[in-house]
Amino acid sequence: MFKRIGLCFLAASFAYGAAVSQVASTSQENNVNTAVLDTPVSGASQVTESTIGVVPVEPSVSRFTEEQLAAAVPAPVLSECQKPGQFVITFDDGPNPKTTPRALQFLKEHNITATFFINGINYGDVENSPATVDLIRQEFNEGHEIASHTYYHKDLFEAIDNGTMEMNIDKMTDKIQEILGVKPLYFRPPNGNGAYPANGDPEKMVKNERVQKYLGASGYNIIMWSADTRDWEHKDDIEKIFNELNKKLKAPGVSPQTHSFISLMHDVHAITVDIVLPKVIEYVSSLGYTYVSLSECLGLPSAYQQELPFDESSNLIAGGDGENLTGEGIDNESSASFTQVKLISLIVAIISSLYFLL
Repeated sequence: MFKRIGLCFLAASFAYGAAVSQVASTSQENNVNTAVLDTPVSGASQVTESTIGVVPVEPSVSRFTEEQLAAAVPAPVLSECQKPGQFVITFDDGPNPKTTPRALQFLKEHNITATFFINGINYGDVENSPATVDLIRQEFNEGHEIASHTYYHKDLFEAIDNGTMEMNIDKMTDKIQEILGVKPLYFRPPNGNGAYPANGDPEKMVKNERVQKYLGASGYNIIMWSADTRDWEHKDDIEKIFNELNKKLKAPGVSPQTHSFISLMHDVHAITVDIVLPKVIEYVSSLGYTYVSLSECLGLPSAYQQELPFDESSNLIAGGDGENLTGEGIDNESSASFTQVKLISLIVAIISSLYFLL
């Protein structure tokens, strides 16, 4: 009888061992995929203000199958607050070690929470400039919200054409998570492409769907703007900047009692942080608007994606078998440790089987 018990133990142990080996193999594959996505771009340190938008060749690897993307819910496109009278300050293209510190100082003095839609390599360089990384941490630590604007400030329609859309989205997501330990909820596409209405244009409709489904599958909300300064274009022409702003703020029927705004500026320009930002804050306050964070404006509890059960962690439609289609919340190191524990259990089971047999 003991021999039969031992044989049963031994057979079960070998079956268990096969399963553990499969888990270990899967964990290794996940680590390899992550390494590929995080590979630094060659020559990235040479990207400067004069080469904004220039993207080194780095092929994309989609984190989702075509079936998963087809089932994904498109990311919502948001440009207004839930309550009238609210005004949100948002910045694109930073950080810039030369100008962003002055913007942060002004915001701190006036107790305003802004949202920074950042790039990995643009006016700053998260791969080779510690000052850039420190600024992102400073923005976060001072209570501002950090969001994605792609890794290389790449127009997503162009990125689709040259096969770098997924890389530009995922690489920035990973970098923010690496620096801050949180995964951003907000994304703004450079030039707005991927979020503007297609207006019946078949090519734009196809590209919009691809952008919005990939961002939706990645757990993002797309944030556009409803009050634009066009500071990047007008630079030091303050009159033109305010004329641009007033196209919305002074439109017929617009008031703090009926409207709210998400504004757009760029903390990478000296004229913006030194002159435009202070004047905008003073002017908008005089109109009766209240400054709020983007999350308060949207009625959301956080600017970052939460660790939720598989069927709530992203906009993907989960499979019937309960699979987490996004792969979010998977800790490869923890998976490896779990595998080691199982291997030890397997050895104990085999020894026990041999005891009964002998």
